[in-house]
Amino acid sequence: MKQILSVIAFFLAVTAASAQDSLMVRRPPLADSSLVGMTIFQYMAEKAPDVELGQPAAMEEAYGKYMKANGERRRNGYRIRLFFDNKQTARMESEELEKAFQEQFPLIPTYRSYTNPFFKVVVGDYRTKSDAMRELGKILPFYPQAIVVKESIFFPAI
Repeated sequence: MKQILSVIAFFLAVTAASAQDSLMVRRPPLADSSLVGMTIFQYMAEKAPDVELGQPAAMEEAYGKYMKANGERRRNGYRIRLFFDNKQTARMESEELEKAFQEQFPLIPTYRSYTNPFFKVVVGDYRTKSDAMRELGKILPFYPQAIVVKESIFFPAI
């Protein structure tokens, strides 16, 4: 606990000392993919074994239940719409577009759906519109009809 307090005190001292008339904005680092699926309890046990958390043993179990119950819940976010049509050939066109996109951008999830009478293909799960717009810039040269739309998404792992 003393270590954590000393780190916080150091951070506050450095922040106060460096406070100037200017504001510097830094892009946050990308999330470490080795942390995907790891709970805070597992992380602390691995990275800081000398730090004792001091919570009831049932806390980790309750956290696991919470994550299991809410992991697949959908949330408001943004996706990029590549296709939206109701022509007679719309089904075939949407299947072809989905397949071509997956080959070109294998790391971006694709979703093809039918809501009477429209077939649509949307891609990605973005928490913010700015994240979606950043990806749209990469996709537009290949799919000039692509637009950002607000949808219910699966929250991507950080």
